[in-house]
Amino acid sequence: MMKVQRSWVALEDIFPLLPDLSEMEDLRLGILAAALPDPQRTWDRSQLHSTIDKRVISADRLEATVAEMEVSAHGYVETLFSSLRPLFQAFFAGENLEAARCLIELGERQEATGRYRKARQCYGTALSLSLPLVDKRPQILALRRIGRVALALAELKDAILHYRRSAELAHHAGELHDRIIALTGCGNVLAVQGQGPDAERCYREALALLESAPQPKSLSLERAQLYNNLGMIATRQDRITEAEQWLTEALDLWVILSSPVDLAVCYHNLGILRAAQGKRAEARTHFEEALRLDIPPSLRAGISVDLADAWLADGHSMQAKKSAREAEEYAITARSPYHLGHMYRGLGNIARVTEGDDGFTFFEKALEIAREKGYPLLEGETLMEYALLRDQMGEREEAEAYLERAREIFIELGADRARIRAECLLEVRTVEHAPAALKEIT
Repeated sequence: MMKVQRSWVALEDIFPLLPDLSEMEDLRLGILAAALPDPQRTWDRSQLHSTIDKRVISADRLEATVAEMEVSAHGYVETLFSSLRPLFQAFFAGENLEAARCLIELGERQEATGRYRKARQCYGTALSLSLPLVDKRPQILALRRIGRVALALAELKDAILHYRRSAELAHHAGELHDRIIALTGCGNVLAVQGQGPDAERCYREALALLESAPQPKSLSLERAQLYNNLGMIATRQDRITEAEQWLTEALDLWVILSSPVDLAVCYHNLGILRAAQGKRAEARTHFEEALRLDIPPSLRAGISVDLADAWLADGHSMQAKKSAREAEEYAITARSPYHLGHMYRGLGNIARVTEGDDGFTFFEKALEIAREKGYPLLEGETLMEYALLRDQMGEREEAEAYLERAREIFIELGADRARIRAECLLEVRTVEHAPAALKEIT
């Protein structure tokens, strides 16, 4: 048999060669970041609907990536084991408070590199060690950190449980600052669940506590973040004038505080507000202002998806596709499977509106990522929007099955806002012109 020398190989042919070992996860993400769109298919129409699997990598780039990831893995293990020395020293000295802090710091390093489940294990160990301590600050912080990674993993019920425990413990311990942060975390989880009024109550309670602090000006960062969040919630509840006030006050603070990430979040929220007002050109301006800031690629990916939606809403399909593909590049750079899945869900919606049935490739990829990596909220949201395409294709039974499954996921997560939308979509299927009705609800 003649041997064929390959110049470029698609990721869909490379990834099956890698065993399903946890140590291979970073390598997979590294290879993905090094891969490129297939240069031989640049003008192929199918390239418009290609996903990361169709990207290609050369032998040289692959070898360089493996070498880079090997060095990175050695560095990770070295850092991991070096962090154990102060942990054991503190433990043998009977300083369990310091040992708990070492474990929390170890978790924070895991979290910073996207290793959320490993971070959670570190925080859980710190929590167990800190339970008997008289000083409750490590326990309060460990609970809050578990809440944060649970939110990142879309484990919403677990996230709210730990944030609430942290807030209650901070209240009893008289730790005002910790209580404000924990209440803000509670509000964030409730907002993701779609429980707007409850989220707002948490934010307002945190803001009232902040106002009662001995030196409220020292908490300007927390204040501005709460203004961001209250503006977001007011927008969702169609209280446009109030949302404008919150976000304007937040913007004034972010200029002083000079926090690029939080300023980008504020611009992002302003963009969403303008879109809700029907001012889509202004919405795009705010999204673009956010993207000009020095922010992580994961945040860029989410903003770019919303920018694509804003372009699409005004009928600018080419600009929408460009923004969506930029979101793909940002998600790849971030080495974030979640943001890749979110971005492909966005591409699916764009394709559904502009090109009809061809969007199924993107929805299928978003579902694959959501299920493989364990992102239930992303799975439910993708199923709900994929149902619109299936209905558009005349596949009514499949559309209904997707909506039913999405509703089940939202019930399990306590995601009320999304559940209500899924139920509305299921209900309109009983009217005579269901496909048109389904489109109107999106």
